[in-house]
Amino acid sequence: MRWEQRAVAMSAAAPQAVWAVLLDGARWSFWNPGVEWMWLEGEPAPGTLVTIKLRGVRQTAFVIRDLLATERFALGLTVGPVARLELTWTLWAQNGGTRVEAAVGIAGIAAGPLLNRPARKVAQALPGHLERLAARASGVHVPAAAEQ
Repeated sequence: MRWEQRAVAMSAAAPQAVWAVLLDGARWSFWNPGVEWMWLEGEPAPGTLVTIKLRGVRQTAFVIRDLLATERFALGLTVGPVARLELTWTLWAQNGGTRVEAAVGIAGIAAGPLLNRPARKVAQALPGHLERLAARASGVHVPAAAEQ
């Protein structure tokens, strides 16, 4: 099974400012209310472990699959040889600000039964997460759903 969902938002901030917010794991909860924190287990580079603590769920280890500073950040979670989940953020300078695109995707022979439900839940929340990420990078506080 292969499935992917994307969302896009615009930020008035430069890509460097959006990138700084994206890689500040202690503040992920400010723009993603489903996450308590994110921690890079070393320098940001492909292969580095990234631990994410979701609200109400134990922490989960992802691996940086792809990283190009201020442009692309991709995290992957592998469930044995049968399923993969990937989260990707891509930034482009556009009209004096930044176009931010995020995607969640799953693949593998058992991806449907193992990852379909959580991936679709993430996909449903992506537009709101991106709007808050874009606003935070611009210095604007937009309350997360959990704060409202």
